[in-house]
Amino acid sequence: MTVAPTYRRAPAAVWRASRQFLVAAVPPAPPTRVSGSASLVWAYLSEPVTIDDLVAQLGVVVDAPAEQLRANVEALLAQLQPLGLVEIRT
Repeated sequence: MTVAPTYRRAPAAVWRASRQFLVAAVPPAPPTRVSGSASLVWAYLSEPVTIDDLVAQLGVVVDAPAEQLRANVEALLAQLQPLGLVEIRT
């Protein structure tokens, strides 16, 4: 049985979020700003979570097909991970 990787916010990240955007950084790096449902995903990343669970949680509040939500979540995680904002555990 394969265990899905989990994702969570990096503990060292400093951030601010609103309904429209997320601004986050791991000092001393400059802040990164992302919009859309990024602030919702960020809230769900407070605890380790799989992509499947992120998509399911997001699907409760965002009216979009699951395939689109998955693509958006994967793209956001791919953007935040190299910046040190998201940790992945396999």
